[in-house]
Amino acid sequence: MRKIFLFVFAVFVLAGCSDSNKALLEKLRTAVEADNKNAQGYTIVDMGSLTDFDWDKMYFFQGKQTVVDIEAETGVKWESGSDVAEGHNRLLFMKGNEVVSFVDYYADEFPLQVMGCNKDRWIYPHSRSTFASFKYCLNDKEVYAFVPQPCLENMKELINRKCDDKAQAE
Repeated sequence: MRKIFLFVFAVFVLAGCSDSNKALLEKLRTAVEADNKNAQGYTIVDMGSLTDFDWDKMYFFQGKQTVVDIEAETGVKWESGSDVAEGHNRLLFMKGNEVVSFVDYYADEFPLQVMGCNKDRWIYPHSRSTFASFKYCLNDKEVYAFVPQPCLENMKELINRKCDDKAQAE
């Protein structure tokens, strides 16, 4: 009986690590879409304050990526991991050599463009988890930039890139 209980417990624990963190996605969307820009035209989003779990690195995976791709990038075997579907993106949070949470989102529903930053490209340590977010026009569609704050100077020209009303209506 004890073995059955332990097995069922293990299944629930693993299942908890294999689903996208919907609560975090909602917090992120709310923070990014909030209309509280500073005088420079962007919103500050602190990923450390949005998360309710301990992590030391955040990875960004864009588009179709397999678990094998993710494991190769992180250097960690992710037993309960899943592929990133085409048209989706993933923010993956790690503590040491363990995946502690992740957020998947459909890019057409939440057009968040996570930008790389110098040598940290697609890997963001908790110590540098503050991002600047703003709307800009990409291929005649409004999207949200999500730029590591230390690299904002490299991307500032995007803040003024707005879509015209005709392109938005289509």
